[in-house]
Amino acid sequence: MTFIPADDEDFFLRVAEALSGCQLVEQELKLYIAEAFDLVRKCVAGQLPFKLSGDDYQESSLEKLIGVYRKLCDNESLVARLNTFKDERNFLSHKAITHCMDPEQGLSLPAVVDLEPRLSAIANEARQLRLAIHEEANKFRGNLYFDKAGDVG
Repeated sequence: MTFIPADDEDFFLRVAEALSGCQLVEQELKLYIAEAFDLVRKCVAGQLPFKLSGDDYQESSLEKLIGVYRKLCDNESLVARLNTFKDERNFLSHKAITHCMDPEQGLSLPAVVDLEPRLSAIANEARQLRLAIHEEANKFRGNLYFDKAGDVG
């Protein structure tokens, strides 16, 4: 089904909805990085000072977050998807609205209709990426929050 906005505001809300999924991917990356650093800190406690923190990356760009994530994760296909996502997110964030505006007539309906598949695709990819990052973190979360069975007792 093709999205046809009732007015400019309807279109802007549709773009904002797609961007909100992008922000959730960034937040999931920040959480992954923070928890990975917490695990490292736990593992080296008393042996080596480890002062890196997720807080160090709270204001980082998506590109920077992906770069740090790449160093903390072995899932290269997920990193490649994140880089592709970043490029599309950058278009959406910085160019999509102006791409759909006609300087003389305002919102260009043909451009909006052409953009809709990209909006739907990025929203869907954001959901999938957020879940994939979460699943990657689940691989080490048990070690972060619980002692290993051999360490108990």
